[in-house]
Amino acid sequence: MNVAFGLDKDDFLHNIPEGKAFNYLIDCFRMRVEDEYVFGGNTIGIYNGNKPLPEFKKFLSLAESRQAILPPWWSPAKRQECERLAVNGTFSNIHGAVEKSDIQEQYNDNMMPMKLRVLGEKIYGKGFI
Repeated sequence: MNVAFGLDKDDFLHNIPEGKAFNYLIDCFRMRVEDEYVFGGNTIGIYNGNKPLPEFKKFLSLAESRQAILPPWWSPAKRQECERLAVNGTFSNIHGAVEKSDIQEQYNDNMMPMKLRVLGEKIYGKGFI
């Protein structure tokens, strides 16, 4: 299935513009937070009443620890840029909940929620439950 989504390798974020890669990372995190809550009853990020930025920073650190997930241009400065966007972005903002249908509509791609979930599995090293 990962081949069909272009996710059989770890370079999903490598051949897209920086801004889009930031949005994918942010929305991947948001989808994971939503899935953990809906399917697992786990409250992280906005669902546990704490500020979501520390949890997002852990997510980015985990992504950085995975070989080849992040694009070659990724750097500490780009990470800071992504973190700023995560709290200041219009749609891709970690302070807001997101559902599958929101992602489908935003990206005009019915498979985007699955793509983000697969990316999340690569970053976390496991599924959401």
